[in-house]
Amino acid sequence: MSTPTVIVTGASGGMGSAAVRQLVERGANVLAVDRDEKGLERVAEECEKGDGELGTAVADVGTTRDVEAFVAGAVERWGGLDGIFNIAGIGTGEFKPLADVSNETYDEVMRVNARSVWLGMKYALPHLVARGGGAIVNTGSHLAWHAAPTFSAYCASKHAVIGMTKAVALEYGPYNIRANVVCPSAMDTAMGQEAAEGIAPEDPQLGWKILIDQSANGRVGHAEESAAVGVWLLLDAPQHISGIIVPVDGAQSAK
Repeated sequence: MSTPTVIVTGASGGMGSAAVRQLVERGANVLAVDRDEKGLERVAEECEKGDGELGTAVADVGTTRDVEAFVAGAVERWGGLDGIFNIAGIGTGEFKPLADVSNETYDEVMRVNARSVWLGMKYALPHLVARGGGAIVNTGSHLAWHAAPTFSAYCASKHAVIGMTKAVALEYGPYNIRANVVCPSAMDTAMGQEAAEGIAPEDPQLGWKILIDQSANGRVGHAEESAAVGVWLLLDAPQHISGIIVPVDGAQSAK
């Protein structure tokens, strides 16, 4: 197989930076995308010894112009595109019942978590088709197919990711393109900390305990674990694996 070229969004976050490191270590060409320029610089330093080539792009993944530009930039730099790993996302914003959540919060959560996936797939797909096939991995959540109180906007955005991904798997399967969703539960990341604080504002440690108790193995997930599943779906999964949800949740979904 020739050197794969992959775009990773949300690349400076916990899961995103882990995915970038793993892909570069595997020898892939990676365009790391994030709005956090300093975070991208840190990721670039972490990947200096990898076998693959790393490029970075500061962008707003919910903005059409930015997404068009970074997809075109990756294709121009490496001559094509083999995959995209859409990880960029934000938390619920307001931990309140739906009637008390602002419309602005809903709009922003949907823009960053759902519209970004729509745009990433929309502008990557023609290049994957031109390549003769490829892989899309989108990041859902345990709450992409379950629900939790005070997470209504977040649930809406992540449920949308699953619907879009399944549709693309059906639409583009004839072009040898696979599309799947990796669904982590709580992880030891900044977003996990936000969730813990939102669940128990007076005692975030209690919030963490509630998150930990949802997993059979007595801990939250590590960002590297969910990233590794996404990297496998991008580089190693059989062609016949498409349109599926892959939970990385310590058996939380088995309940």
